[in-house]
Amino acid sequence: MTALHIPFTKRSTEKSGLLAVASSGGNCLLVHVAYRRSDAGLPRITAAYKIPAAEFASGSKLSRWKKTPVTTLLDMGEHQILQVEAPQVPRPEWKTALQWSLQDHLDFPVANASFDVLDIPVEAHMSGRQHMVYVVVAKNETIQSVMKSFDSTGLDLAIIDTPEMALRNVSALLEMPNQGQACLHFDNDKGLMVVTFRGELYDFRSINISLKQLNSDDEDQKKQLFERVNLELQRTFDALDRQYGFIHIGRLSIAHRNELSGLPKYLKDNLYVPVDLLNLQGKLDMRDCPSLQQPMRQSRYLLAIGAALRSES
Repeated sequence: MTALHIPFTKRSTEKSGLLAVASSGGNCLLVHVAYRRSDAGLPRITAAYKIPAAEFASGSKLSRWKKTPVTTLLDMGEHQILQVEAPQVPRPEWKTALQWSLQDHLDFPVANASFDVLDIPVEAHMSGRQHMVYVVVAKNETIQSVMKSFDSTGLDLAIIDTPEMALRNVSALLEMPNQGQACLHFDNDKGLMVVTFRGELYDFRSINISLKQLNSDDEDQKKQLFERVNLELQRTFDALDRQYGFIHIGRLSIAHRNELSGLPKYLKDNLYVPVDLLNLQGKLDMRDCPSLQQPMRQSRYLLAIGAALRSES
């Protein structure tokens, strides 16, 4: 699995594994994935819990993680992901080749940007197709702000990642052999859907609809929102089929939340892609965190779980 390695990463994960920190309202969600897999060969989650953001900032309850590499996620509005043509140079030279051509896509000086490049592989028999890549870009001041927010915690912030990459890691776990996998996740701000194939991110879509909106008591409004979600997904699947016809999406897995009442059934009835509720049972070793065996609990920690899975990349 290709891992997005953003240039402001300090170093690789150690043998202890990786601790992910994700914001959720006024809390911080912490998930630790051990470097060593379980006897069954599954990624092992050793801890998953939340603490108030103020307590996290003080570092008073984080002593057990002082020597563990940490990853955290940018908010959806703090970065851009651009799809551009792959440079006609060896892969190690992609970043250098793209650095100045990015200016045409940004509304701020490229010299003030941190970015990395993520491949979108093309099947060998489709060698005539244009080779594209994703470029993940964030302002340096944004990166510095995130790093500063960890100064008082005493933690070793090693990686700053994105929600798209975190959900990509979860989706990759759920893939069936030689089939694409789609994952849909909603939080208090919006929805995010990714499509993966053989562990790689091929497409994603941000959906400007929140859990609160989907939980409306107004049935007409709820139906309109369901229709919007369905249309966004359908457009993504159709575009993916046109661009990467070798990918057959075997399933759309929806992160389970009570606020989504009715949406999974609506999508199951209206999409040509099979739909189910996301469940990581059998994909992760969660014996140390038995509450995570509940799909609803998994959904609340989903992006933190995905971020911590980067240690498996």
